[in-house]
Amino acid sequence: MKRLFIIDDYLANKISYYLIAAFLIGLPFDRFFSEWLLIVFCVHTLIHLKMENLQQLKNKNVWTVASVFLLSISAIIYSNYKSEGLKDSFQQLAILLFPIFLSITNLNISKYKWQLMEIFALTCTATVLFLYFEALKVIHYFNLPVASIFKRAFINQNFTTPIGLHATYLSMYVLLSVFIFLSLFFRSPGFRKGKYILYSLILFAGLVQLSSRAVIIAASIITIFIVPFFLIGGKKKLIFFLGALSFTALIFAIITQVTTLKKRYIFDLENDLSEYRDPGDLTESRMARWNLEWRLIQKSPLLGYGAGSEKFVLKDSYFENKFYRSYLLGLNAHNQFLSFLLTAGLIGLLVYLYLFYYGLGVAIKRKDFLLLSFLIILLIVSLSENILDVSKGVLFYGFFFSFFLLTDSNKKLRVSN
Repeated sequence: MKRLFIIDDYLANKISYYLIAAFLIGLPFDRFFSEWLLIVFCVHTLIHLKMENLQQLKNKNVWTVASVFLLSISAIIYSNYKSEGLKDSFQQLAILLFPIFLSITNLNISKYKWQLMEIFALTCTATVLFLYFEALKVIHYFNLPVASIFKRAFINQNFTTPIGLHATYLSMYVLLSVFIFLSLFFRSPGFRKGKYILYSLILFAGLVQLSSRAVIIAASIITIFIVPFFLIGGKKKLIFFLGALSFTALIFAIITQVTTLKKRYIFDLENDLSEYRDPGDLTESRMARWNLEWRLIQKSPLLGYGAGSEKFVLKDSYFENKFYRSYLLGLNAHNQFLSFLLTAGLIGLLVYLYLFYYGLGVAIKRKDFLLLSFLIILLIVSLSENILDVSKGVLFYGFFFSFFLLTDSNKKLRVSN
């Protein structure tokens, strides 16, 4: 633990390191801490800024990450809801700040990449353990059987109630942490490997408990098809592939044997993807809402309706089509791709798709397992969530996309202090 928090560097760089570490520790908790730590880091960076560091802003990676923020600003121009668009853009400001300030900081973030990633992964592990402790405390208080941990009262959103974080966003953090530990497992000497396996198993248990279908799908794809080709060489690839396939099958078998998990992972997914809808039904499926959203997109396909318009345009359409539950809850598109089509049209969608095209190209060229894993998680969750409409999604995207793209580029552009 000492190696994670005691670093040999200049005082200003130590402060930068601790501010980034504190941000990562605070990420699973109230956004107040994360946002203020980001502000303090930016101010600290400006105070100690060296003018030559501004050359880093020529780096294409900086503006690639920030492009979705610039897109949102542009889409305010023709929006009928400019004040809401400005509000949304302010919430997404971290998408601009992270790539800029991580690139111009005096701290060599490449040098401390793995320490910072391990701090984040350990934080997520501790968070999962805390949530299990809280759940078991409630079970003990009410004299319930331990098996109640798999009841509806303790899975998905109910599991994360003590920290007030949406289960899908914590699931993304947890899954990325699993792959950080897996990377550390292959990079570390033998005496450290055991603890990384233990941490990963705790996190996998947390993933099942959190019950985010999109994240579980991402976990299966990355574990079975990406890990063997990025982290393992020789004949061990096939062994790991078969082992990962068997482990995934075991998890699926467990899910099908637990009534609550089976309903969450299988029946609810089938209902969400069903196109049938009774006009009097107050539980509209996502597919039904997506079909309605697609009809709206076809009316303004090129530029969309402008930044800040999504929830207003959707609410009007929900009411007209008797989607009363969606109307009352003010649901967004629950699909980041459709969201961009609604607010910025085809141009917005192409910008977002380009981010994945560019990022995946960089990850494959560098053989960067963490960047590739991050992008697959982002891509799959984007199919069911508006990631960039929520503070924790914005912070996740802004920090990790910037961090992964800039760490290797910093190795080439900056000499360690």
